[in-house]
Amino acid sequence: MRTGLAGLLGRLCIGGLVLLPAAGAAAEARAVIVLDATAQMNAHLGGRKKIAIARASISGALAKLGPKASVSLWTFGGNPQKKCEDRADVLSGQKREASPPALTKALARIRPKASRAPALSAVEEAVKAQGGDGPVSAVLIAGTGDDCAADVCAAARALHDAAPQAKLTVFGLGANEKAAAAYTCAANAMGGTFTAIKAPADLDKALRQTFADAQAEAAKAAPAATSLSPAEDKPAAPPAPLQPEPNVVLSATLAPGLPPLDAGVTWKILKMTRTPTGQMRAAEAPLWVGAGGQAKAKLPEGRYKVNLAYGLTTADAEFAVEGSRVERTIALDAGTIAAEALKSPGGEPAAGAFFTLYRQGANGAREEIGRSSIAPAVFQVNGGNYIIAAMAGLAKVEAPVRVEGGKVSVVSMTLNVGTLAIKALAAPAATTPVSAWHRLFADDTSPVAKPGAPLLRLSGASPRIDLPAGTYRLETVYGTIRDVRTVSVAAGRTTAENIVLDAGEAKILMPPGKQEGICAVSEAGARADAAPIRAAGGEPRFILKAGRYDLECRAKNKPDAPRRAEIVVVAGEVKTTNLGE
Repeated sequence: MRTGLAGLLGRLCIGGLVLLPAAGAAAEARAVIVLDATAQMNAHLGGRKKIAIARASISGALAKLGPKASVSLWTFGGNPQKKCEDRADVLSGQKREASPPALTKALARIRPKASRAPALSAVEEAVKAQGGDGPVSAVLIAGTGDDCAADVCAAARALHDAAPQAKLTVFGLGANEKAAAAYTCAANAMGGTFTAIKAPADLDKALRQTFADAQAEAAKAAPAATSLSPAEDKPAAPPAPLQPEPNVVLSATLAPGLPPLDAGVTWKILKMTRTPTGQMRAAEAPLWVGAGGQAKAKLPEGRYKVNLAYGLTTADAEFAVEGSRVERTIALDAGTIAAEALKSPGGEPAAGAFFTLYRQGANGAREEIGRSSIAPAVFQVNGGNYIIAAMAGLAKVEAPVRVEGGKVSVVSMTLNVGTLAIKALAAPAATTPVSAWHRLFADDTSPVAKPGAPLLRLSGASPRIDLPAGTYRLETVYGTIRDVRTVSVAAGRTTAENIVLDAGEAKILMPPGKQEGICAVSEAGARADAAPIRAAGGEPRFILKAGRYDLECRAKNKPDAPRRAEIVVVAGEVKTTNLGE
């Protein structure tokens, strides 16, 4: 049975594929895939990580294409430093298009990391990279919404104006309602569709069917071995078959009395049959699958069950086809949760906050049903009791929320969080921070954890972390230097902690022709029993506090002939000592 994406495959430019038959040669299927690589792809869908689902489904579908097929793969969200400029051609530096085996290896190297999701700009760059004026299409596989484009739908319309033959089809892996609505509009603006993926098997089946149908369509489109003379007219293309008039039209509404939804609904219609014991049971495989505001199908007489999905909302209904046209509106009993997280009461939104939604069950049990990195977070869910959790860095807060059909439940949560911005400098006048290691500990008044084990470890030149307001112990290690201090974080504020390490680097050059050496340094005039600092290699290096040091090095091939020198370490500088001179 065809899915919403597979249903696009009835012509030369299909879903996310461009079929380019070569004259007098076998047909070739070329795919342009844009894959979400944000941290949201580490979230689970049906018990598996979204990125694992995408890798397996793409690889399995591509295996159907054969070794001559060529594929382009782009990602976004793999480099946190680039934020909204984070988009990449995975095959950069190689052929722009690679075979399915090469793409499978490239997929295995993708590691979701970032929180920002420039999905539409990645699609735009992937489309433009194809070049030329021919048909270009893209399959976007997204685990979260685009939080970089000011208006996703407007961006898609602009891309369609610039590249009118470009088509976009979107698969949303557990996408929330806001993302689903935006992607539906974007896909429609570019002649494609949005399909909500609710289980791993849905993406697997859809992609396999897509690529299998695409290969078949490409083969049909390949020209015959014989050719027409220039004077002969080209044979006219057969007329497109007429679509049968639907006898079933289904609509959905959030609650009775509200207008029908015009987009974002996924439909599955299953045939119902009677078992030998007289019970009515729905078939396992759907008879009809589609997406959009309505389900329009031509069905034979009989009884049917329809499954609806709208965001995180699900509903079932039964109907019968008995000769006359069936028109029915199904109430989902669904409402909307709109959640925001603030740094402090009445303060600024907590940028980068991550939201998790739980369904509240009996006896205090809870079930995770959705996640979102978009602010504010919008979830479309069935009526009932839920718990929404917001997290930023180490700060986390939860709130109960009651959802009623057709209503919006607004939840504003205060994280009481501030930002600690750490910068380690080698010298007071230094402008470029050094890459150090940091450990953060709770003190006796910290609300996060008991003193003892570190709350977290950080590395890099200028790390930033959101923390609950309070006092912490910060330990910084750079080479042999260790700095320990107390830092205080205030809600709604950024605390800049500049750590001047008074550090320099000593580089030791061993005599020419000598093997690697082992060197030891100790403070000048230190006691004989003081433990020295050691380093080994062809060019031993030390990161030390500024000052004077005694150096002793022994070559591995002459351990009994040490060389000694006095070295001076200057903060913020690299000093070289040549023992061969």
